[in-house]
Amino acid sequence: MLNFKYYRTTPLIVIILLSSIGIDFCLENWIVPYLESKGIMHMRAPGNIAIIGGFLAFYDSYLWKLPIFRLLVNIPNVSGRYKGKIKYNFNEKYGEKECSIEVKQTASKIKVHSYFNNELNEKTDSKSLVEDVRLEEDGFFDIYMFYLNNGNKINSTLDCHEGANKLRYIPRNKENKAKLMGHYFTNRQIQTRGEIEVVFETKNLKGEF
Repeated sequence: MLNFKYYRTTPLIVIILLSSIGIDFCLENWIVPYLESKGIMHMRAPGNIAIIGGFLAFYDSYLWKLPIFRLLVNIPNVSGRYKGKIKYNFNEKYGEKECSIEVKQTASKIKVHSYFNNELNEKTDSKSLVEDVRLEEDGFFDIYMFYLNNGNKINSTLDCHEGANKLRYIPRNKENKAKLMGHYFTNRQIQTRGEIEVVFETKNLKGEF
């Protein structure tokens, strides 16, 4: 089901109304007469609701990423794989480990998966459960999310836990690639908190570290 949370309301309504009028005109003046001329009078032409719904579904998944179709959406395209590191504080000890973040995004929703690896080659990952993208007063977009980390089944010190994260999206420019940077904290018995900074690597998602 489509969620129009990140759509620009006025242009969306205008396009739906104009599309409905245009589709009705085409059905009545071209499509239905053509079907009747071919003796397919029992075949019902698709209604404008079905046509508009199909277009919006296609737009939501694919077209919105193209610059020419960006007018309907008020959030940036953050999708892709990012690579970098996190600095953390656990039990009053500071550390650093490698991190990859993958963002899967449509015009209506965003999902964030994070993958971690420490100096002992212990891997763990997390996925966002609740997400929100907001335009802040300084003109940058922040991603707020509540996530679940699966922990590590081999090392019990990497337990399953939940946490919250805020990532700021820094768009690419002539000198630098796009990046995500921010901070997080967890609800582990001994709380972990830290900072994250990852740089865009590729549009292709791997689904692992």
